Amino acid sequence: MFQEYWEAFLIGPFLFFAGLVGMGMVVMSIIKLRGGHLRYEPLLYVLLASIILALLLVMADLTRPPTVMMVAMLNSFLTLRYNLFLPILRGEFVLRFSWMALGIVMLILALLAVAIWALPYITQRIRTLLPPAIVKPLEPLLAILDKLALWVLSKKWFYYAAIFIGVMVTLYSGFLISEAKAVPFWNTTLWGIPGIPTIWIFSATAGALALIRIYHLDREHVVHLTEKYGVSAEIGEVAAIFLFLYNALNSASLAARESAEAILWGVVAPIFWVFVIGLGIAVPLLAAAISRIKHSTKLTYAASVSGLFGALALRTLVVYAGIPEPL
Repeated sequence: MFQEYWEAFLIGPFLFFAGLVGMGMVVMSIIKLRGGHLRYEPLLYVLLASIILALLLVMADLTRPPTVMMVAMLNSFLTLRYNLFLPILRGEFVLRFSWMALGIVMLILALLAVAIWALPYITQRIRTLLPPAIVKPLEPLLAILDKLALWVLSKKWFYYAAIFIGVMVTLYSGFLISEAKAVPFWNTTLWGIPGIPTIWIFSATAGALALIRIYHLDREHVVHLTEKYGVSAEIGEVAAIFLFLYNALNSASLAARESAEAILWGVVAPIFWVFVIGLGIAVPLLAAAISRIKHSTKLTYAASVSGLFGALALRTLVVYAGIPEPL
């Protein structure tokens, strides 16, 4: 019944981690540019682990079966077949655009940007955690890496570049599936606006704010600030989700209508209402309202984790519930 093009339990987590990294870079860069102070070290470690996991997950799915897809992907990059501008190098004066090719480039750039941002913290940890006998021969290299990273991080252009890369990574995680024409549900629009990329932007923004909140439970002003913008993101997300499903229900495509029905009142409806809407949106909104009356670190932490889990469930469900258009 449901699509078998992508493994939902590989691509769903990939979309989650990619969005978390993308909008995490955006939110953290905006705060940095405005002179805000966060606990950047643990946040950057989470983003670094997330982007590595995202790359591993997408490669794991795209290389199924490995003996066929790995060769095909390698061949496409070596022959410059699906790159953005590189066909010109082959004497072909055409512009070819592929969200897949662009997305992989953006993921690699995101990995590079997060690694540079985290580098001063990593080198310091190496100095403090490793024995002096090991650190001493590494010190010249660590000093060079420190200087390079700190020089880049002192420039405003780095954070503007991080914002651009973060938005592109998040959009890519949406367009990756919304461009799949064989599954009409995925390319349902919000009256002309791509539906899934829009939902992903709202959801990933709420997720990034929840991640920041988790590491600043003892800073009430940070909690309230992230909750304020988190509420706006959650409201935008739930509005976009139901508008997306409404348009799918009224689509000319039978497959799109069946996917929406399966989510709203069909076989996967319990997952949608309990995990996506309940844990992912209702719990964070309720916790934010309670937080205005009385700040509770335990409630804030539980609601933030709940929101992140709901974002993961949303992406996995959307991928899983796609039904191909019958031939």
